[in-house]
Amino acid sequence: YIIAGTERYDSQLLKRLHNLKAISRVGIGIDNIDIETAERNKVKILNTPEEPAKAVAEYTLTLILNLLRNVHDLGNELKKSNWNRSLGKSLTEVIVGLVGGGRVAKKLCKLLISCGIKKINIYDVIDLTKDPELDHPVINICNFEECLQGSDIVSLHVPLSKKNKNMITKKEIGLMKRDSFLINVSRGGLINEEDLLYSLNNEMIKGAALDVFENEPYKGKLIECPNLICTPHIASSTNSVRKEMEEKACMNLISLIDESV
Repeated sequence: YIIAGTERYDSQLLKRLHNLKAISRVGIGIDNIDIETAERNKVKILNTPEEPAKAVAEYTLTLILNLLRNVHDLGNELKKSNWNRSLGKSLTEVIVGLVGGGRVAKKLCKLLISCGIKKINIYDVIDLTKDPELDHPVINICNFEECLQGSDIVSLHVPLSKKNKNMITKKEIGLMKRDSFLINVSRGGLINEEDLLYSLNNEMIKGAALDVFENEPYKGKLIECPNLICTPHIASSTNSVRKEMEEKACMNLISLIDESV
């Protein structure tokens, strides 16, 4: 039995773990595990999806406010002795688009609504129109194109899979408003990083905020972009959430072992 973080469990490694019964992830994502090989070897995959959702939603709201008020850039300018003041936007002025309508998105909606958000566009591959948690006057369930075209901020909240890898390229960014922002706190592979680099450098969008990258730790050229906020995969990193995730990961294995006794 293994309690896992974000380290990779690829096919080569799993084939060497002959007696492995289960992998319990501390966190939501399981894209660091070769699921097909695990299933062939009858290795059960467990995770802790509930625990980090609130922290990730709070962190996304932090990034949204940071981008709208230009906190990051103005703070850096002040450190250079440049007293630059500029007008930002309030949440009451903007439309936030969420790609994905799961746990994190729903908690983020509650936070945004409590702050007086103008409108929330939500796209998901599943039908969300009858979801009671998303039944609110400011929430608009829409298609992918409308979510991108009609939002001032687009935030990704979907798990990474073979089907949605590079779901955001220059083509999709080209649909967004030129003064809009893109946020990713899910998985780095959702965005084509070369295309995002081009888009930021050519001001196809106003800016972006990334907490995740395709290869981590990230050392690429995106960190040189002045219109990018970047953090080292910390969206769920709070003391309480970390404790809850670790406890749940342990309890998942204990329950599994109890079932087999």
